[in-house]
Amino acid sequence: MDFTQLRYFHEVVRAGSIRGASDRLRVAPSALSRQIQQLEHQVGMPLFERHTRGMRLTEAGEIYALHAQLVMMDAERARSELAALRGLERGAVKLVVVEGIVSNYLLEAIATFRAVHPDISFELLVMGTADVVAAVRSGDADIGIAFNARPDPQVDFLFQLDDDVRAICLPGHPLTIPPRVSLRDVFNYPVALPITSFGIRALVEECCRIERLTMNPALVTNSIDGLRSFARAGLGVALITGLSCKQEVAAGELAAISLTEPQLRSASIDVMVLGGRRLPVAVSAFLGDLRKVAEARATAA
Repeated sequence: MDFTQLRYFHEVVRAGSIRGASDRLRVAPSALSRQIQQLEHQVGMPLFERHTRGMRLTEAGEIYALHAQLVMMDAERARSELAALRGLERGAVKLVVVEGIVSNYLLEAIATFRAVHPDISFELLVMGTADVVAAVRSGDADIGIAFNARPDPQVDFLFQLDDDVRAICLPGHPLTIPPRVSLRDVFNYPVALPITSFGIRALVEECCRIERLTMNPALVTNSIDGLRSFARAGLGVALITGLSCKQEVAAGELAAISLTEPQLRSASIDVMVLGGRRLPVAVSAFLGDLRKVAEARATAA
């Protein structure tokens, strides 16, 4: 099997169809289809199921897709290392993260890194925890940072920051009187929650299951800023992470109340990469800076 076949196979997996992959590769669909057929002949079994709407991996294809993904990533790592040996110091780092840590953790690390390596570029996408893990697993991101992510056999969790879920509201709200409140107390007021793909929501739902509580949120959103704005406008109480509201609490704009449920007090921000992958130089170096920031925050706490 040659590298061209592997690259073509990888793009068909990513695009989900011959047509989509041919557009990305700028290769004729017929030529691309022949390469896939030759690869299947070499492997000795079908790698795709053909459907009118595209191509779906067979069980053998799933195994082969993971191999192809790792080979493609190794090729990118090799290009990065060769560039570093030539003294170019060029590279790119793709990040997928939950919104709450962007301004309170991540940008600090990016700024520190680029001060030393100004030619390294970053691509930063914000999404919910479940989507962060999926993006790392698929190879669409070099590094994922998510809140309380579920274990995944294809993803390596490298290190974490301690965090918790807080109830935020305006200073002077009745919930700010006791040092801690329960979810049951919070649900006596209009509540804003993240959508189901967020790690916060998964924790809250688990607590509701244990405590036999019923949620009836006034607002559900995929925006952490929307949750902060809901509380800041005096519309009720929002549930977000402690890191997500750190600046607003320090400025006196919001109050962040600790919750009594153990699951909500002992969560984490998880930093992850694809398992089995040899990381490019730029990615590995940036992970080192991320770890230093995490350790500094842990020491300060």
